[in-house]
Amino acid sequence: MRRFLPLIVLALVVVSTAAAATVRGTAKNDLLQTAFGGVDRVACGRGVDVVSADAADKVSSDCEVVSRRLSVDPYSNRDSQHETAVEPDDFAYGSTVVATFQIGRRTGGASSNIGTAVSNDAGRTWQRSTLPGLTVNAGGTETAASDPSVAFDAVHSTWLVSSLTIHQGGSDVFVSRSSDGLHWSAPVNVAEGQILDKEWVACDNNPGSKFHGRCYVEYTDDQKNITVSQSSDDGGVTWSQPVRATTVLVGAQPVIQPNGTLVVVAGDYRGEEALQGAIIAVRSTDGGATFQRFTVSDLQSTTDDPMRAISLPSVDVDSNGTIYSAWHDCRFRVGCNQNDIVLSTSADGATWTPPARVPVVPAGSTESEFIPGLGADPSNPGHLALVYAYFHAGSCRRACTLGVAFTQSADGGKTWSRAQRLDALPIKMSWLPRAEGGQMVGDYFSTAFVSGRVVPVYALAAPFRNGRFREGIFATSLKPLGQRR
Repeated sequence: MRRFLPLIVLALVVVSTAAAATVRGTAKNDLLQTAFGGVDRVACGRGVDVVSADAADKVSSDCEVVSRRLSVDPYSNRDSQHETAVEPDDFAYGSTVVATFQIGRRTGGASSNIGTAVSNDAGRTWQRSTLPGLTVNAGGTETAASDPSVAFDAVHSTWLVSSLTIHQGGSDVFVSRSSDGLHWSAPVNVAEGQILDKEWVACDNNPGSKFHGRCYVEYTDDQKNITVSQSSDDGGVTWSQPVRATTVLVGAQPVIQPNGTLVVVAGDYRGEEALQGAIIAVRSTDGGATFQRFTVSDLQSTTDDPMRAISLPSVDVDSNGTIYSAWHDCRFRVGCNQNDIVLSTSADGATWTPPARVPVVPAGSTESEFIPGLGADPSNPGHLALVYAYFHAGSCRRACTLGVAFTQSADGGKTWSRAQRLDALPIKMSWLPRAEGGQMVGDYFSTAFVSGRVVPVYALAAPFRNGRFREGIFATSLKPLGQRR
């Protein structure tokens, strides 16, 4: 399938926080950039228009694809790269969607704090907040915050954001709680250890499950060389003792099938670059008490230098219980020189289909895709949406430029829509924060279906201004495949 991308840049506005402008498109396809400025007004005109805007910008209804900036970096600590935000996750329930992300990415790892944003109108408008109590622990030691994820516990009407904090004495997994997605409790300490990593939270909202109302946190304990599961039956107030799920995996993402089966998918990598190995699933049918291990697929990926882009799986489950796992892989490219997004599915978490290429570009393209954020529609089985990053075709012959795009499937990943470009401004590597392993927008993106819309979250950037980065987390609200705008 060919990519449908607006190709002509007809307006670009870069303004200070005090400035404002009126931006008008044309009758052609426009790429319009107003984010990181004052309160701007945008009118698009005809064509298929892509806009990157701030939350308060006034964007007319004739603009088809509008990305709104969710993050603002209010911090000034010296070891962070301001203004940056990376690594978003989102989750939806009813007409509410909550996103979470790192703010102020530190050069040595993690960030100044965890930010959140909530929308009560299916991703059209947003309110921001930050999590209290993460940046200083009980002993008064400054910490760095990382790896946020979000879930909703429908039984206890509680939003949960899990996060990892790193301090001189070790690391902790915390869960913050909220009734409205805007105001957050002091964090609950779920686990502590010398080297904990990559936690994720999910809740069982299935009325037919005997574990209905149970929430799970999965993470790795690198010191003990294990992947760990803990659960809560009271909306995240208290948590069970740690249960060993398997040996160390990376990027564990849990999903729960309608019958209550918990399936956790993660990477098992060989070598420091984590380019080869396997995608693994562990399954529990007894509420997280015991686990069985299965292989989803072998992994073959190539480097996406100068990006930090580990081939981590993105996982979701639909209302029929079908589990979908996406990651980036180079097996379908000649010489394994670029990565595609690939998809594998399972009815039970044990047996998985061979990975299939998501055909957003021809197989011979020089475009390379990575960092998938996969969502499954809880109301329409087989309806999938995928946001991902990519290098613009041919750009890496000179200096790679990053883009973000979006595609959908209505048949469980058998066929996919033409991909829609989300970046109004191709992103230069120098505009992105530095991290171990390369320039960073996050180890993962995310997509959620909410009340007849689909809401991906991702990172976009603009050139430096006044010595500060201008890189943030954005979201757009789109119609699912098969529905008119």
